[in-house]
Amino acid sequence: MLQTFSHRALVAATALALAAGCSGNALTPNQSSSTNQSAGRGSQAMRALPGPTVAGPVFAPLAPLKVNAPAGWPAKKKQASILFASDESTSAVLMYDPNKPNSAPTGSITTGVDVPAGLAVDKTGTLYVANDGNNTIAVYPKGQSSPSLTISSGISGPYGVGVDSKGNVFVSNLDNNTLTAYKAGATSPYATINFSPYGQPVGVGTDGKNNVWVACDTTNAVFEIPAGTTTVNNSGLTDLAGPIGVSFGQKDTIYVSNFSTTNVNIYAYGSTTPSTTITTDITGPTLNGVTKKGLFFQSNQDSNIVGFKKGQTSPFSTLADTAPLGIASSPLVKK
Repeated sequence: MLQTFSHRALVAATALALAAGCSGNALTPNQSSSTNQSAGRGSQAMRALPGPTVAGPVFAPLAPLKVNAPAGWPAKKKQASILFASDESTSAVLMYDPNKPNSAPTGSITTGVDVPAGLAVDKTGTLYVANDGNNTIAVYPKGQSSPSLTISSGISGPYGVGVDSKGNVFVSNLDNNTLTAYKAGATSPYATINFSPYGQPVGVGTDGKNNVWVACDTTNAVFEIPAGTTTVNNSGLTDLAGPIGVSFGQKDTIYVSNFSTTNVNIYAYGSTTPSTTITTDITGPTLNGVTKKGLFFQSNQDSNIVGFKKGQTSPFSTLADTAPLGIASSPLVKK
């Protein structure tokens, strides 16, 4: 059985940011700027996936491992809340009960899923999956295990995905350092923003005012795009080191994961200085998300997912996931 080799060798983030951040090109250790990292191969059985510059490429199996989770969505009467987590090694989206500590998966989606990265959920409970394996965004109405819509136009190495209250979809593309935006139900972008001047776009989040936030690990910054515009502004958030995940909790509290310093900064909305920093059990943090009840979940690359209660810095739950990345939840948090 093929195993996944997505271990990322962490190098000096600052040096890589200086080398790659200004041009927007994604450099990996011992890689020249002319090399397209998504085109490399670890072996005949492995394909190099684009990943955060501070960490290097990700190697995932061309043939996914077996999914060890029930198929489909959990019964609504049995589970009102769902935490979604993408698993690259099985090419699946796993579902958990976020309120039950250390729970096993209660459901899974594999149809239309191909090396999944970022996840998002809209106000109707529809799930959006960024598939790095086939350059698509697959859209699943609540309760359905087959996509009702697949977006491919403008998608190239998708990593993060976000959805605003109007159903507009925003995708970060690692292969060409762009952010593409789609109207609700559309399959062609209405806007494409070149992020090369700002850095490599990774995590994408939307706040309660429909502003779009994008983490750029190569330039140690998080950018904000005001709702209805294509203007990219530096948010001014401080204490960032290889930021990857950006998500919003109650009252639009901002959670940013830092891959380089292996921690998560928490900011009150409108503040640029973190009020709290989580370090306990944070190892290789990538994308993250918050549930309606205010529970925060962080993916630890190639390890697990850890959950934190509001105001706590020690986890109450650890979820087994061999290659976690994207996190989303339903119903949505009240921002």
